[in-house]
Amino acid sequence: MEERIRFGCQNLINALPILHGLSPGVSGTPVLEPRDAPRLEIVRDTPAILARMLHEQLLDVAVVPAVEYLRNTDYVIASPVCVACCGPVESVRLYCRKPPDKIETLALDANSLTSAILVRVLLARRYGVEPRCTISGVGHDLSQIQTDAVLVIGDGALVIDPRGLQVLDLGEEWFQMTGLPFVFALCCCRRGASLGDLPERLEKSLEDGLKSVADIAAAVSGPMGIDRERLVRYLSHSIRYHLGLAEQQGLLRFFHEIFNCGLWHEERGLEFHAQ
Repeated sequence: MEERIRFGCQNLINALPILHGLSPGVSGTPVLEPRDAPRLEIVRDTPAILARMLHEQLLDVAVVPAVEYLRNTDYVIASPVCVACCGPVESVRLYCRKPPDKIETLALDANSLTSAILVRVLLARRYGVEPRCTISGVGHDLSQIQTDAVLVIGDGALVIDPRGLQVLDLGEEWFQMTGLPFVFALCCCRRGASLGDLPERLEKSLEDGLKSVADIAAAVSGPMGIDRERLVRYLSHSIRYHLGLAEQQGLLRFFHEIFNCGLWHEERGLEFHAQ
């Protein structure tokens, strides 16, 4: 039977550079897989659904919310490819109808796991509030959600009209509190998983994708209704894709803050996949 690897990656604009060299994607250029490589099956979905699929072993490896690594001690980091920021991220925002230190009710984006924890950490640590939280399917019209604040992640946060609302960029809020990058998503698999050359292919795909950011932005800016140059800046500067030492420090700090806020029962160090 043909060997295959089931790889999951989020269905967001910021994932396109990661996927650029793995599938025809935005360029339409056929991708040649190495002759002896396992067949790669790519699954794209929301961060929350990818997390569930990896947990249920419907995927072998996936870019999942970083908090999933903390919660699942059988997971290891499969590749240094990640989704992170150092300062404003643009696509993870809290839209506030009240000053942040007055927020009592908060709607969390149903697609989010890591950002749903991050916003609670930031509100507690920076503003001294612990609002009541509900889960909501967030569209572009926030008027349908009547809480004091609404968390929006992903492509929607790039297009929502913020007029009349105070907006907190969670990447910037984290940087102001810690001086560190924030890692939203990690490439994870189970300990001992057989990944073939997928980690190397992912890094090469990302390298190709970052060289092609202008093409990616041109392909998606029209359908998304977002200025092309803004997308180029977003993919080139707002998002960081490599889990370097600073990102690792930021990730460990996040786990520490989660533990201190009573949102998880233990911290965890970083463990990488061994081929």
